[in-house]
Amino acid sequence: MTNPNIRIIFQDIDGCLNPVDGEAFGVTADWEPSNKQISMLDAINSALEQSSVEHFVINTGRPWGLVGHIAKHLTSPKVRYFLLEHACVLYDRQLETYLDCAQMAAANGLDDLVTRYQNLEHIKILFDWYRYHGMALLEAHYQTPLPPLDKVANLSFRIPNRVDGEALLRHIETIASAQLAPEHIQPLLFLRSEKYIDILPGIHKLDGIHLLTAHLQLDLDHALAVGDYLNDIPVFEAFHRVLCPANAHPKIQALTRAKGDSGEISEQAYGLATLDLLRRIPAI
Repeated sequence: MTNPNIRIIFQDIDGCLNPVDGEAFGVTADWEPSNKQISMLDAINSALEQSSVEHFVINTGRPWGLVGHIAKHLTSPKVRYFLLEHACVLYDRQLETYLDCAQMAAANGLDDLVTRYQNLEHIKILFDWYRYHGMALLEAHYQTPLPPLDKVANLSFRIPNRVDGEALLRHIETIASAQLAPEHIQPLLFLRSEKYIDILPGIHKLDGIHLLTAHLQLDLDHALAVGDYLNDIPVFEAFHRVLCPANAHPKIQALTRAKGDSGEISEQAYGLATLDLLRRIPAI
């Protein structure tokens, strides 16, 4: 990748911070990283500290309850901000609080983002619909539990084994569109990752990138996004500096390749891709 002057990295977790064998991070509140996972996180943290990168922002679909177990092994003060739940919420570890994204967008003249972050009210309506109607319909059809994850700003649930994720995504979008008012459906984004269905309030990871770079007064030319799967498509379509690991989905690899010198498909898989990048960035 040319122009190595990277001041801020927006880093996905799943598929991008795993150890070399791809061992998946857990999805339960009592989960703790394995020794192999900790070793990878420690190596990345050390390389980050030695690099000239100023901010290393976790940009993930996970809620803080699942990210905190990983964050405690990323001890660098450069890892302060966490864009969680697909950038629907922003957590400041230094202040130990969620920041008001709509207020931040307004302060930086990002009027479109103000509107989208105000769409969170539609997610609350979707939560109630899913809890009392949608979940029962889907569970009856697929004959398996489909409880939502413990999130505050987007609806997510796990894709069961042996269930076609694309078909499941189309199914919930169809029944939600049939039962909810158009004004509550129109702002929503129906997406999926490798293991989850994600319904977002018209916000995606790219919005978080624009919000935080504006807040930190950083030029986008000095920002890099790292991702690997289909829920990263909005970023990889519109953002100009991207990196994906060797294990990334073919669509993400194709979008990365289309960036020319501003995109890099790493020869390394999982967390080794980020580690390799950090080691190539000039030291402080």
